[in-house]
Amino acid sequence: MSSPPDSAAEPNPRPPYLLWAALALASALVVALGWQVMQLREGQRWLVERVDRPYVGMFVPKVAATALDGRALSLGQPQGRRQVLFFFNTTCPHCRASLPQLKLAARELRRHDGVELIGVAFARPEQAAAYAREHALEFPLAAVDDDRRTLALFRARRLPSLLVIDGDGRVRYQRVGELNGKTPLHELLRAATAAEAPAPARPDSNPTASNPTAMASR
Repeated sequence: MSSPPDSAAEPNPRPPYLLWAALALASALVVALGWQVMQLREGQRWLVERVDRPYVGMFVPKVAATALDGRALSLGQPQGRRQVLFFFNTTCPHCRASLPQLKLAARELRRHDGVELIGVAFARPEQAAAYAREHALEFPLAAVDDDRRTLALFRARRLPSLLVIDGDGRVRYQRVGELNGKTPLHELLRAATAAEAPAPARPDSNPTASNPTAMASR
């Protein structure tokens, strides 16, 4: 019995370019999915920062407080054009390390009308008073102790935290972490004394927002 012709023994194999096309398509899908996951994570991080950190452009409430000398203070509502708030506690090493630059800022800000600097200490009044004497602080201090409401309203969950607030209660500058070096000092002074407020920005657009020296509050 004769065998069939060789050409009819087996079908032709699938052209190799189809396999390459399938691999390319699969790779493109993996890349697209990875990009979408990255975007979702970035969006989630941005939303978390909006809740957990202060950001330029956010509005803060008016919170009544009392200075160590008994004067009434209004946190979040400047008496003039600007209010600078420095949130700290008396045991935070990064807060302590920020004091030399902060005192330089306080001396410079006194030369500008309508700008006030207030320290907000998460400590008992007697602790805050002793701290002010020890470090020769010459600006008003308010002791809010374990006032978690104030901490949450101003999003000062990480200390030290510095805010510059406009007359309408909007944050025009923020810094979380140690105040060190000339650049942060100049940024603070420029924000506190400039005539015009900057446009609102996302929190991750400020390089100081993720300062690694920031420490969690108590």
